[in-house]
Amino acid sequence: MNLLLLTGYFLSGAAAGNLLKYCSDSTFHRICFCVLTGFLFLLAGLRTPLGIQLFFIWLFLFCIAIEAYIDYRFMILPDEILLILLLAGFLNQGMYFNSFWDAFSGALTGSLLIGMIYILSKGGIGLGDVKFSAVLGLWLGVSGILVCLAIAFLSGGIASVLLFLSGKASMQSKIPFGPFLGIGAVLSMLFSFRILSWYWSLFI
Repeated sequence: MNLLLLTGYFLSGAAAGNLLKYCSDSTFHRICFCVLTGFLFLLAGLRTPLGIQLFFIWLFLFCIAIEAYIDYRFMILPDEILLILLLAGFLNQGMYFNSFWDAFSGALTGSLLIGMIYILSKGGIGLGDVKFSAVLGLWLGVSGILVCLAIAFLSGGIASVLLFLSGKASMQSKIPFGPFLGIGAVLSMLFSFRILSWYWSLFI
């Protein structure tokens, strides 16, 4: 890959990470965020040619990273970022995919599945997670949001067990679900076809 292009991806990540200074976060957290977003931008660039579609994917990844980070640090999923994701998702679908039915079905699937858990868990899942899942479904479609949620619950379950065994969390501890939704969304956006192909190969 062109060295200039590679540098550009990581500079984009650095610019994104510098926004965290407005949250009064430490230099260490900003550096970690810079590296993470730069790496995600690089992965997207390896899979998508330079152009407007790549810009949309970058915007998706950046908003996901911000939402996951803020939920991890402050236990909240800002509606402002979800609104940006929602509007960009509609525009992206209209420009490149022409499948509003799949987008609508994905949003409905995400909101219903997490919404049911929100009702049944009585506080175990927040309303922000329901809205986050709906917006992710708009971007990912039905199959993509199912992959996203499967990864989110798997990674969230593993993290919860590890925190419990290490004594850093108890059965009453609240663990933010946004970061795990973010992990699932990123992996689904970039690798859902491979993940689904691998999954179905287990039964064939």
